[in-house]
Amino acid sequence: MNVCILDPILDVFKGGNHLSLFAACKDTQFTIVTNRTNPKSPDLPSNTKVITLNKRSGPFYYGFAHFLYAHYLLKKYPVSSKFWKQFDLIHLNQTLSPQLKKLNKTGVPVLYSIHHPVSVDRMIAIKESTFLEGLRWRARYALLRKWQKMLCRKMPNIMTVSNSSSNQIKKDYKCKNKNINVVYNGVDGDIFTLGNKETNYDVIALGSFIHPRKGFKYLEKIYKELSSKGYCIADVGRRSNEQQNILNSIPNVTTFGTIDQDKLIGLMQDSSCLVLTALYEGFGLSIIEALSAGRPAFAFDVGAIREVLEPIDDSIISPPRDIDSIVSKIESYLSLSESDRMEKGNEYRKKVLDLYSIDKSGKSLEALYKKIV
Repeated sequence: MNVCILDPILDVFKGGNHLSLFAACKDTQFTIVTNRTNPKSPDLPSNTKVITLNKRSGPFYYGFAHFLYAHYLLKKYPVSSKFWKQFDLIHLNQTLSPQLKKLNKTGVPVLYSIHHPVSVDRMIAIKESTFLEGLRWRARYALLRKWQKMLCRKMPNIMTVSNSSSNQIKKDYKCKNKNINVVYNGVDGDIFTLGNKETNYDVIALGSFIHPRKGFKYLEKIYKELSSKGYCIADVGRRSNEQQNILNSIPNVTTFGTIDQDKLIGLMQDSSCLVLTALYEGFGLSIIEALSAGRPAFAFDVGAIREVLEPIDDSIISPPRDIDSIVSKIESYLSLSESDRMEKGNEYRKKVLDLYSIDKSGKSLEALYKKIV
């Protein structure tokens, strides 16, 4: 089967690009058409190739990047182009471009995937901001929300990554009669292997999307609490200048910025646990990656977090924004002996690979492709 993936920015540091998921789809050949790629992206799977438009685009907010991506794409490959006929299916991966509804006229089946509605990002950004900042967030998301709502209603096939996200899409965009397919994220247990018995870092946190939804101000408080008690912290990912200055002021925090996958896995294996302070997650890919490495992932009870974690260990879930709860749970875990932590880690890995293996996810995605085709 030949599938065309449409993705404005191929950035593996953001959820949803799933190069490992494409590799797990053994019977599918992928062609990713993107506007630009992250320079630190890993090597492509053997069944995947990339076409890069390399056109000037604007910011994500206000929708310029997505609008221009669709403009350039349809200019190079109009709906009537033979380019589309080589594919069995066109998969829109988290794009918000309203013009892409025209692809329904190619005669090729179209699948639209969305991890969670941008209405959630907008809602949380407003709630976490001052009145004036909230007005800016309303303006930034006005078109994005409108376009995503329209695509959810116009596209014949929709895919998301959790039942929680599916319900949120139906609620926010009034898609009550829409059949939304769920394909859970998956983790490659051959890559995210069990971590070290002795670690250099007590806690690791990953940040790639500079947005109030990721809950940095709560992470800052957790860092300060843990640092004051002598715990060592590894902070990985993209941070704003303001966030970086805050991190630099906290003792016992080592910042690594954006790093390649091999180094990320090494740091996760060299840390005792993961902390996630997101205020909403459509799934939470980093959670299952940590669990596959035998590390608990302490997170707020938001979005799909409980759906993902409850079958594995609901004791690592804390109420939303409850800093004290997360700190207490982390300290309790770190107080366990190394052997007890390793025993727990083996259990985490076994359960997460049983529920969310990359092979299982790949088979689920290919089954959906075949169903649609």
